[in-house]
Amino acid sequence: MDGNNREKLFACIEATSFVCDELRLFLDTHPTDRAALDYWTKVSKVRNEAVHEYTKCYGPIEAYRVEVDNRWTWVDEPWPWEGGR
Repeated sequence: MDGNNREKLFACIEATSFVCDELRLFLDTHPTDRAALDYWTKVSKVRNEAVHEYTKCYGPIEAYRVEVDNRWTWVDEPWPWEGGR
């Protein structure tokens, strides 16, 4: 995978994360809004797929996804937002 794809995946994750955060706040006060629930399902699926692809190609994008063997590998490279992984 090239750096351009890496940047596109990261941008997708950032954008969909923002939308999910905003939707979550809306759903906190409108928990039965069908359109918002449907949009949440759609956007969170896109985000999860992008995170999965990014992790598969470049390593974990968040500490919760680090696989631990003998050491904490999250600190081995610059973090994703620093251009690492």
